[in-house]
Amino acid sequence: MIKRTHDEFYAQEDWKNKTKESFKYISSKILQNLQGEGDAKIKILDIGCSNGDFLFYLSEIFPNAELSGIDVMPPLLEKMHKDFKFHNKKVPHSYLGNIESGEGLPKEKYDLVFMNGVIGIFDELSKPITHFLNLINEDGMGYIWSCFNPFPIDVLVKGRKVGIGTCDDHWESGWNTWSRQTILNKLDEYGYSGRFYNDFSIGIDIAQQEDFLRTWTVEMANQERMIINGLGLIHYFSLLEIKKK
Repeated sequence: MIKRTHDEFYAQEDWKNKTKESFKYISSKILQNLQGEGDAKIKILDIGCSNGDFLFYLSEIFPNAELSGIDVMPPLLEKMHKDFKFHNKKVPHSYLGNIESGEGLPKEKYDLVFMNGVIGIFDELSKPITHFLNLINEDGMGYIWSCFNPFPIDVLVKGRKVGIGTCDDHWESGWNTWSRQTILNKLDEYGYSGRFYNDFSIGIDIAQQEDFLRTWTVEMANQERMIINGLGLIHYFSLLEIKKK
């Protein structure tokens, strides 16, 4: 059996007062493209918004934006609502939806559409990419943050936790590494262009945790940090920017 359960821990986590390095990196690229227009009245959608940490960070950068989030797990959307209210912020519009099947997705389109750490869940790209593109305004931009393989190889990955004398009864999904070229080919097929930002370098140490599926850093000889996890994967994180041709 293959399923995705590893997102459940986000219902107990909160990064709203400790911004992730990836959030800072993504937002820096967005502001460059918008020429620093943080006060723009734009519509933003986060696909796989989880507990709302990224939307919360965007609310600081784009205080006048209309925020919306989609996730497949009700407890995560509930936590997002609770946390925004606790911080006296306007709660984003939320949708219990599935970007792969298309079920529950909003009918409207958005100026900025994000999908962070989600695309690696899928073993097939046509449906999620099609639904993603359909949510972008004609002049809007899409951004996908993930591990993309710089080499022309697509890698499908499944993991299973093993204990002493036992194994979990299912294989966990979520760490597929699509090649950059595959994504660009798919976008071209649908009339979109893509640009990769590949200069992300994490500036902090992340300690290894008991949950080996979560990432940690290892310092290399050149004093840069390599991001790995217990699946034996090196994480080539990059940001994909998408727009209509």
